[in-house]
Amino acid sequence: MKQRALSTIGLWLVVGLMLAGFNAFGQVKLGGFLLIALLGLGAQYEVYAILRQTGAAPRSASGLTAGALFLTALFMGWVTLPPAAPWIALAWVAVLLSLLARPLQNHEWVLRLSTLFGVLYVPFLLGFLVILASEPEGLWAALWVVVATKFTDVGGLLFGVPFGKHKIAPNVSPAKSVEGCVGGILLSAGVSALVAWAYQRAGIAFLTPGQAALYALPIAALSIPSDLVESYLKRRGGVKDSGSTIPGIGGALDLVDSLLLVAPVAYLLLKVA
Repeated sequence: MKQRALSTIGLWLVVGLMLAGFNAFGQVKLGGFLLIALLGLGAQYEVYAILRQTGAAPRSASGLTAGALFLTALFMGWVTLPPAAPWIALAWVAVLLSLLARPLQNHEWVLRLSTLFGVLYVPFLLGFLVILASEPEGLWAALWVVVATKFTDVGGLLFGVPFGKHKIAPNVSPAKSVEGCVGGILLSAGVSALVAWAYQRAGIAFLTPGQAALYALPIAALSIPSDLVESYLKRRGGVKDSGSTIPGIGGALDLVDSLLLVAPVAYLLLKVA
């Protein structure tokens, strides 16, 4: 847990320094996009590696090329998603959640469509975060989404380790507990409100602290099964972590897993609600 905490602090420092560096040249949005794209493509690569362990044969090069082109096209404004896209993404989120209904079985359609699955699972969903971060002051909104999501993970550890007794998905992620999930959601709401307050103090147009806390609740709640979907894939592939790049955390997919299903929902909350 200590190593995970140190890695988390280090990652936030890297993110802050990278964005500050790009901001010095007036290119902070480009910095934000590169962070999302590099993590997303790294996560997609790890998805394909995991799927191979389950018997699939994804065409990684084709899938990664498609993912990179899709994210770049969104950021550059070369393509615009139709108004129905977020709702289509919600249907896809429901399909991904359905994987958890049979946690001990491989789903044949995932294996047969493994290349497309990787594109839709990572770049397509993260694309909504790219769109959000590309809009005026949208990078601050995207950072808030990351905070609301990742502090759910932090709260899950802080409350789940000492108090967790009731497991929510023992066949997928034995460490997750009801107590940890509740603590994580509450911590996410509190920190999200604090970030919104800090934005107000800095003159950044955003939600009020009360709105931020309220909006954080569904985001935090959905981040938990979003993490479980990745845990399901790892269990089917027989791996503990998606990679070993980040000490105490794992790979890029381990870092962004809770954001994937959250991204289109957060987009809808911030842009449509």
